[in-house]
Amino acid sequence: MLFESLDKIKRNSIMSSIMMVALGVIIMICPERYIPTLILIFGYTLVVIFLVMMLNFISGKKSLMAYLKFSGALVLGIVGASVLVFHSDVVRDLAWLFGFLLILDGGHTMVHSFTYARRSKRKGWWVLTILSALLIAAGIVLFVNHWWDTPVLLMKVIGCAIFFSALVSALRLYWTWPLRNTKEDSDDDE
Repeated sequence: MLFESLDKIKRNSIMSSIMMVALGVIIMICPERYIPTLILIFGYTLVVIFLVMMLNFISGKKSLMAYLKFSGALVLGIVGASVLVFHSDVVRDLAWLFGFLLILDGGHTMVHSFTYARRSKRKGWWVLTILSALLIAAGIVLFVNHWWDTPVLLMKVIGCAIFFSALVSALRLYWTWPLRNTKEDSDDDE
């Protein structure tokens, strides 16, 4: 059971790291004239994710988790539609959204640091706790920030925060995977 959960965490960490590195790099290197196009792509992506999640809900089993995903899909659909409708005034709202997502990711990583990383018996597992606290702090800075007035600078800060989140996600994979206990393995062989 534990290794099945850890396998799922491993797959999710790898995929989220790859996607977040790509997103962070794209946001950081995006020139100013392409920011409205990037925002429209983000809006369309949210709408497509909403549609896929709705189709999965319609064709899947109706469990509590399915209804929770359905509620999340509705939120994504509303956010995606509002990004498409109000795309000229949405850069500040994207900072709030990414700040909120970074806070959630930091909390998720904090739970994993105490649940899995501490049990993995790796030295330095507490570093993951510190990194998750820094991730939460970065999300709070994005969420309540009013210092960056230009959209270009705000997009660069969002890109750097997402890139940092990808690095923390990759490190989470390392620290949550347990080490083999060679003494117990040799006792099992006998």
